[in-house]
Amino acid sequence: MLSALFRQLVGFAAVLALLFGTPAVAAPLSTALDHRSAIGQSADFLQEQHGRLQLADAMVACQAGQFTPGKSPVLNFGIGARPVWIHFAVDNPGTAPVERRLSIETAWLDRAEVYFQHQGRTVAAHRVGDRQAFAQRPVASRYFVLDHPFGTGTSDVFIRVETPDPMVVPLYLLNPDASRTRQMQQEFSYGIVYGFLLALLAYNAILYLSLRSTRYLFYALYLAMFVAMNVAYTGHGYAWLWPESLVWQQWSNPVLMFLYGASGLMFAIRFLDLQVYFPRVRKAVIAYCAAFGILLAAAFLLGSQKLALLAAFTFALLFTGIMLFLGVISVRAGQKPAKYFLIAALAAMVGAVLTTLSTWGFIPHNSWTFRAVEIGMLIDATLLALALGYQFRVGQEERLRAERLAQLDPLTGLNNRRAFYDKTSPLWSQAIRHRHDTSVMLIDIDRFKQINDTHGHAHGDDVLKATAGILRQSVRQGDILARWGGEEFIVFLPETDRPEAIALADRLRAAIADMRVPGEAGETTVTASFGIAQQENRHVTLDALIAAADECLYQAKQQGRNRVVACLAGQCSVR
Repeated sequence: MLSALFRQLVGFAAVLALLFGTPAVAAPLSTALDHRSAIGQSADFLQEQHGRLQLADAMVACQAGQFTPGKSPVLNFGIGARPVWIHFAVDNPGTAPVERRLSIETAWLDRAEVYFQHQGRTVAAHRVGDRQAFAQRPVASRYFVLDHPFGTGTSDVFIRVETPDPMVVPLYLLNPDASRTRQMQQEFSYGIVYGFLLALLAYNAILYLSLRSTRYLFYALYLAMFVAMNVAYTGHGYAWLWPESLVWQQWSNPVLMFLYGASGLMFAIRFLDLQVYFPRVRKAVIAYCAAFGILLAAAFLLGSQKLALLAAFTFALLFTGIMLFLGVISVRAGQKPAKYFLIAALAAMVGAVLTTLSTWGFIPHNSWTFRAVEIGMLIDATLLALALGYQFRVGQEERLRAERLAQLDPLTGLNNRRAFYDKTSPLWSQAIRHRHDTSVMLIDIDRFKQINDTHGHAHGDDVLKATAGILRQSVRQGDILARWGGEEFIVFLPETDRPEAIALADRLRAAIADMRVPGEAGETTVTASFGIAQQENRHVTLDALIAAADECLYQAKQQGRNRVVACLAGQCSVR
């Protein structure tokens, strides 16, 4: 009844239009000209208000001036908009039909009915949309593309669009060759984007498998979810991956938008160590993801695509703000890698906001605003890769520093016992295998306990540091010097027989005896005793050779200190 009443009202309006003049309409598009940009400003439209309109109703309404002229190149009606009829005219000034390709360059429209009229009759009608299998499309394209020969004179094109998704309708009318060139250029640019992101994804996945750091795993998932989301809403997924899956095509956009945002927040939690620095913020972020996940699941169970899309777009917008907030608080907490993260989050936020606002219809929709999210993501991915590299470098430096400190005596800066064994193990194996002369020297500061008791432990530490300095300056390159424990030092002497070791010990003993250590009570002089052992067949292990040197050191102490005792074949010589 309402539809019949609407027809009567529109018919009455048409009569008035004929009596009092026809409202101004956009000039027809000429087939003699190239129309490189979207043709929204050459079209007019009418949104259905009281039930579905048929083609005849739309034609009458158009003749009655009920259609609204398009004010921007891309017509945009927002999320969950009522079905809309779009009309434009095409003029062929020639004498033969001219082939043109009509492209509706939005991949997610549910239904689009296209009617071509010439001389008052419908000459072609098509029904397209992503509720049809991809194989049923007239032209194999991720967009909705139709080829039509426009006859001589003026033709009218009526398009009815219906979708719960953002109703963005970029219309292009090009010759087939120009349309194919345009599509090829677009695919080339997407190939660059996908190639770059997939290379980063693979690299970080390999790093995770090698290093087992979940930072790289979450970053790889974040990149994977962005690529999947982009593939879905650009139509590449329907063309390449799921051409027969109509249900997934309807739900892929909201689901993948949510997974993209959730994976980004999980990466931020791990990268910024929120569990350590901001545990409450971490719990709030997880609760935020869970709440929207439940809302999306409810929308799926209710079968409401509109609710799912509103939830997904809201989640995506808030996600960019949360990422920026996490970057700010982490920078203020003194985390150096967070500076990269903050700039990356800002770039991603700007791109995501521009794309979302252009899709919702709040700002003009064009190639730059629609693809701003990809540009932002390329910047974001690059900066986060640099941040991960910075974290890896810092981690390696800290690990090397820790390993170095673990091998150094903190007081003297010499090798400790662990480092001594690590460094001498290959030298000892080589000496045994090739029968090279090798000696070990043990050094003990004489009457060190008396120094501590008389002058205090702080002065005793100064004596140890001064002695270590003398030894460090005097041993040869290739010798391994270490603090053995307490007031004892050890020197591993590769390619050195007993006479050479004794000569070196004599120089060291004299240098230590000449040393003066300043203190509160004046200068302190010290002496040292030396025990030397050269490797023989009975010294099967390095510990056996050290034990022999220790025995010589004991004899040096027993024989008056401040002397060198060297052993060979069980015989000791004193100097």
